[in-house]
Amino acid sequence: MQKRLRRLMCLIMVCMLAALAVGCGKQAERSTRITVVGWNTAADTFREQAAAFEKVHPDIKVDVQTVDSSYTRIMPRLTAGTDLPDVMVFQNRDFSTFLNRNEDAFLDLSSDFEDSRDRFVPASWEAVTKDGKIYGVPTDMGPAALFYRSDLFDKAGIKVDEIETWEDLIAAGKKLSAATGGETVMLGTAEDTDFYDQLLNQAGGHYVSQDDKTIVLNSAEGQKAMELMQRMIKEGVLKNVGDWDGRLMAMKRSQIAAVPYGVWFAGNISSSLPDQKGKWKIMPLPAIEKGGVRAANAGGSVVAIAANSRHKEAAIEFVKFCENTDEGEAIALKHGLFPAYTPIYKSQEFQKSDDYFGFAIYTMFAKVAEEIQPLHRGPISLDSSKATKELIQNVIAGKDVKSSLDAAVREIAEATGLKAGE
Repeated sequence: MQKRLRRLMCLIMVCMLAALAVGCGKQAERSTRITVVGWNTAADTFREQAAAFEKVHPDIKVDVQTVDSSYTRIMPRLTAGTDLPDVMVFQNRDFSTFLNRNEDAFLDLSSDFEDSRDRFVPASWEAVTKDGKIYGVPTDMGPAALFYRSDLFDKAGIKVDEIETWEDLIAAGKKLSAATGGETVMLGTAEDTDFYDQLLNQAGGHYVSQDDKTIVLNSAEGQKAMELMQRMIKEGVLKNVGDWDGRLMAMKRSQIAAVPYGVWFAGNISSSLPDQKGKWKIMPLPAIEKGGVRAANAGGSVVAIAANSRHKEAAIEFVKFCENTDEGEAIALKHGLFPAYTPIYKSQEFQKSDDYFGFAIYTMFAKVAEEIQPLHRGPISLDSSKATKELIQNVIAGKDVKSSLDAAVREIAEATGLKAGE
């Protein structure tokens, strides 16, 4: 009797183990793994978001890989049309180029995010839409403002509330130089388009026409922005600092007193210049004309999903979690990314005071973000860097603005096959 009972118990256990094995096999079959790529902060943010996402979706595993921001691992795959990651990050200024070159490579997300448009800063959709369709989702933005040394302003008797336009800032820059014996100028610019892009954005200009057929950098708006920049140089209030490191060195040595840049630059200042804590403040950009726009965008990223992903539904769910939920965006905020997703602006974390600057900087940048006008770059970003760098160098050197713009437009047109505007 006991032998029969033991045999029966053994048989039951064998059956249970077999059933468990079958169940585990089915679970393993149901488990989905997606690959996500990003660089530096984006990759770190995705890793933490992935950990939170997997708790809610245990059947989906997220493999986050770090890549470079030059897209060297992405471009060959886009060209071949195979072996793409499920989820990819692009700088918002570059995505239009990739979209125009390889539209079929990216999943149409219109049905998944059309109803969420009003939860994001309106201007952030410019980079990811084409012909009314959505091919990506905005992640972070770079609303710009003027970072300035309050101690140097006080020394020169400059009152921030009296600076409404760039004309006002030019006048203040002359006072600053006089008060410091010429040791400090108001602004510094590197030999890139970062500052010019902000002025162009404020002026309502674009790189390419809305139909993506004509280079319009030499439009009246483009010329106005560039002439303003060159005037600042000639008036002695804008100094050429060469490059990124030159800018930080000039700030450290008090050779420049203000920097117009995106919200993300706050982290660079606090980490690079810890001994200047309490001296740097932030104000809205001056307007080109009194009563004009005091906002511009300087940076930001978007995410897209590969059209040939074998796990589209899982990839969509992950992107929704990261970019369209308070939990996902709170993680991005913790990593220093300024969300394009506006509901997070009401959170306590978003509204807390910044210890380095002495006030809640994100709430100020949120107001800036609301006023940003779209700047259309079209499909030229990756093919225009040489021409635009030469353009900035020529203008800094004092060459004629209109001729320099026309030359840059012709060079970009030749490189891209688009029409050169007149």
